[in-house]
Amino acid sequence: MTWNFELVAGPMKGRTGGLAWNGKSMLCSAVLEERVVSYDPATNKTDNFRRWTGRVNGLAVAKDGSVFGAQEGGRRMIQFMNDGTARPITEFLEGERQNQPCDVVVDSKGRLWIADSYNAQAPYGPPTAPMLPFAAVLRADPQGPGNYRLNRVTYDTAGPQAVLLSADEKTLYVADGDAERGDVCQLLSYPINEHGSVPHHGKVLLNFQFGERGIAGMCLDSAGNIICCMGWKKSGSGANIIVVSPGGTILETHEAPADLPMRCAFGGADLGDLYVSCGDGGLYRAKDIGRKGLKR
Repeated sequence: MTWNFELVAGPMKGRTGGLAWNGKSMLCSAVLEERVVSYDPATNKTDNFRRWTGRVNGLAVAKDGSVFGAQEGGRRMIQFMNDGTARPITEFLEGERQNQPCDVVVDSKGRLWIADSYNAQAPYGPPTAPMLPFAAVLRADPQGPGNYRLNRVTYDTAGPQAVLLSADEKTLYVADGDAERGDVCQLLSYPINEHGSVPHHGKVLLNFQFGERGIAGMCLDSAGNIICCMGWKKSGSGANIIVVSPGGTILETHEAPADLPMRCAFGGADLGDLYVSCGDGGLYRAKDIGRKGLKR
């Protein structure tokens, strides 16, 4: 089955990034424009959800409807509250400033799983705090209203680009490696124990050739398969959306709607529409793809 994408919003300045369905509209990060937009499929209109976001990229919707954002420019996580305000989440890991978070998922316990990577674009402000000597997945554990503690989760990652949890939240998937920095890109999986820890070495599900752009964004379908945005036109197999089984088998490959596919998320009343953000600043949608999103 061919996936037919249509442009529903944009193009915006620079790459579009994080996506999250809030039950009514698709939220999309226009990272360089420093805003998060909201696309309403019922009206086909796009409005500002938040402005002056500090280059927020990855997005995740909490149980109460608030939205967590990975703020690359501010080197921290922030939470967009339902009353229109925003509050920061701690950016310190054992007293050291974290890197530049780019993606986030929230689990059923309210914990944030964060891809804390490096970014070619410098953060805001003077360089008073150096980057960490490692780029890892971090976890922010709630300690009370508005309070979180950061913990390091992975120890074998070079530059995590995207994070995802399995339906039962017993497996962590990590898209690791930034090809633009010269990393070898991989898709890794880690079993999560009862304490939220994972082994120091993940299982390699996919291993991309050197110079090939790996996975930039992921989401789950209702069967537990991983929908991945990957690749670019300048090398490798091109810019594609692939469907990967939990064991690492590529089940389907579809041409991306534009170069540098960034993030993907299911939306719509039955989570039957797949949205994709891309390097051209567009937000795209494909209907009737034969798959639906996972309802958590």
